[in-house]
Amino acid sequence: MVPRSLSFADARARVLAAASPSPPERVELARAAGRALRDTVRAPHALPPFDNSAMDGFAVRSADLAAASDRRPVEMPVVSVLPAGVAETPALVSGTAARIMTGAPLPPGADAVVPFEECERVGALGAAGAERARFTARAAPGANVRRAGADLAARAVALEPGRALTAYDVALLGALGFAHVAVGPRPRARVISTGDELLDVDAPLRAGAIRDSNAVMLRVLLEAAGCEVAGVERAADAPGVVGERIRAALADADVVITIGGVSAGDFDPVKEAIASIDGVELWRVDMKPGRPQAFGVSGGAMFFGLPGNPASVSCVFETLVRPALRRRQGFARIDRPRIRVSAAERIESRRGRTDFVRATLGWRDGAWWARPAGAQVSGHLTPQSRADALLLIAAGRAELAAGDAAPALLLRWPEAENRGNRLTTA
Repeated sequence: MVPRSLSFADARARVLAAASPSPPERVELARAAGRALRDTVRAPHALPPFDNSAMDGFAVRSADLAAASDRRPVEMPVVSVLPAGVAETPALVSGTAARIMTGAPLPPGADAVVPFEECERVGALGAAGAERARFTARAAPGANVRRAGADLAARAVALEPGRALTAYDVALLGALGFAHVAVGPRPRARVISTGDELLDVDAPLRAGAIRDSNAVMLRVLLEAAGCEVAGVERAADAPGVVGERIRAALADADVVITIGGVSAGDFDPVKEAIASIDGVELWRVDMKPGRPQAFGVSGGAMFFGLPGNPASVSCVFETLVRPALRRRQGFARIDRPRIRVSAAERIESRRGRTDFVRATLGWRDGAWWARPAGAQVSGHLTPQSRADALLLIAAGRAELAAGDAAPALLLRWPEAENRGNRLTTA
């Protein structure tokens, strides 16, 4: 199989074109957080649905307190007590007050609430006709009143499709009465890690072997991207075995990812195994890290053949696999947040190749500055662990000079000590 040569932009366009959103599913509200909303949600009623008190205090007519002061207090009888949840509230006539609790409906005629701590309660509390309230200041119309629809008007758009639902969105949906919501289904993913040299992470090292850090990393990345990981398995460097595993995984999953075995070496089983799988081809993408890849759609399942080096696995995942998975779920935002940074030092690249530099960020002079998180060696793990971002050097550039601006995909916000400390000098 001859690899197809592609620019990074072409590879991304092909991957995203194959990642059309799956039909939505309806889930219980408590299970919707983190999922992609697939419907426009309009408020079936106003929030709040009725005028209510924002404080524990006395509901009053503000006009009755227009002349209230310390020298000329206004005293009024308390004619009713209104707890939260009361269904009916008697109208408040001029010259009277109603004791009201937070969230209780404002009685007709009242237009303000005076908190208990801003007035004086006189007489026997709760005794019919005996309780009175004394006010020494005016009350502005609308004071401490939550008006119906002030939060959200009836029929207003509450949430747009494509939104990644948060716990706060779930609270809003609950207040509007949505017990179920339409979201993008979680893609079912399977991972096949290849290599005779790989050991379990808890296995003792032996000569010529390494622990399989890629498999556990990819499981975490897939779950964070919204996938249900149906299995992570390891296959020996035998094309026949790898081919059987790939075909079985494609029949069971929405997305199948292999690790290793797609480069130009003599023992690359994935490269040979996919030759007999329709819809899948080898790629050589002009990007670093992650040049050798495989991609395709077979039987409706997406297949990604990733290189074996950890930097390549993570970079291809962040720039191609994760965006495709999020588009398939229906998210409007498919990429990590992108911010503008400046290079804190000269960073080499190669014209014609899109470079992704694992970088740390620091705050200086009102801007973010980036420098490599370590040697940009594809087999090194520490730079990825330290990196705050992937600094993108476009294919048309041969380097970033110190001070040059470039975009960066934000993997995480830098630790607090990075702000101004790490980059005190250029």
